[in-house]
Amino acid sequence: MSINSKLKRLAASIATYGTAYLFERACLPREQAVSLPCMKKRQANYANMSQEDRARELCRLFACGTGRKLDLDHPRTFNEKMQWLKLYGGSELRTRLIDKVAVKEWVAQKVGERYVVPLLGVWDAADDIEFDGLPERFVLKCNHGAGYNIIVRDKNKLDQDDVKRMIDAWMSENYAYGHMMELQYEDVIPKVFAEEYMENGGGDIYDYKIYCYGGEPRYTQFLCDRAKSLRMAYFDNDWHRLQFRYAQHPLITEPVERPENFDEMLSIARELSDGWPFVRVDLYRLDDGTVKFGEMTFIPAGGMIDWVPADADKLLGEFIELPY
Repeated sequence: MSINSKLKRLAASIATYGTAYLFERACLPREQAVSLPCMKKRQANYANMSQEDRARELCRLFACGTGRKLDLDHPRTFNEKMQWLKLYGGSELRTRLIDKVAVKEWVAQKVGERYVVPLLGVWDAADDIEFDGLPERFVLKCNHGAGYNIIVRDKNKLDQDDVKRMIDAWMSENYAYGHMMELQYEDVIPKVFAEEYMENGGGDIYDYKIYCYGGEPRYTQFLCDRAKSLRMAYFDNDWHRLQFRYAQHPLITEPVERPENFDEMLSIARELSDGWPFVRVDLYRLDDGTVKFGEMTFIPAGGMIDWVPADADKLLGEFIELPY
């Protein structure tokens, strides 16, 4: 992440939670940083806000996070349209598809169970996790936000008490009320779940995040080196490289081969995105060509992306037709 991006996010956090954010973040362990006292206090305010007050608050947060004024009446860019969809694009189906557990059944019905990463268990609380029944390698996640992942490569080395403390902190948070006000998560009931472990040779796993507009794939964000320093590149449907990226992630400079089954991946994305003005369909591809569904991302990076170059924000927003 660039220094400029870090400063913007720090400014947004301070603007949202006050100067107490700096002190509490410095004093508490990293795993508790998602549930600071100042955050919990702010969460209560967000939960009780009217739609009108939420719109004003989102405009303020957008200015803190991006340095730009948000016009919710006439959104034009990708980031602006993401804010509109946060506020006005909600539905029971969107909540179901954002839920990382509930979406699995829907995906299996739409495109086939072979694309779904197998579940190893679902629990209501960290204390309920049945570690003895899990394999040596697995992934623990929470279903109600982003970044709630614990990759376990050797269960014998796992500190279960530390894991439970971290998950308890995650489960206590409504991700909708964070510093980017991601309201699409508001009604997801928190669960903790375990998934089958996946990786490619060298321990990496390749992400293909397909940007879909009105059910039609247009751009694919390819990610690699997740365990080291995440890098990215964008491609069109003909696998021509596109010259934009997030500011906080370096660009992949070496050639990236078009997957042999890329058409299959586009077909999956087309089927899953049908009926939505915008959604990013996130897929994994393993070395043997197996494709697995990751998640449906309706608001990438909270819609506060620091694009490089800056005009990519307008380019990626052009094809989003909002339902108003």
